[in-house]
Amino acid sequence: MTRYIIAPSASRDLNAIADYFLVRNMEAGEKLFREFNNKCQNLAKFPNVGRSCGHVRPLLHGLLLATGYFI
Repeated sequence: MTRYIIAPSASRDLNAIADYFLVRNMEAGEKLFREFNNKCQNLAKFPNVGRSCGHVRPLLHGLLLATGYFI
């Protein structure tokens, strides 16, 4: 099984997003986090898919979520 690590700053952002959805629309939040988790797993399995983010860190790639978020 391929693993991935969520950076502490990203984890804080995800907690804030979860708090937002908890108050406003839990179903939409659950959908976002399911998609986020699936994309992270896919990116861990296939690290060269997605758009290059080499300007942030060498060999870094990211994927766009259906909601418009880029991970």
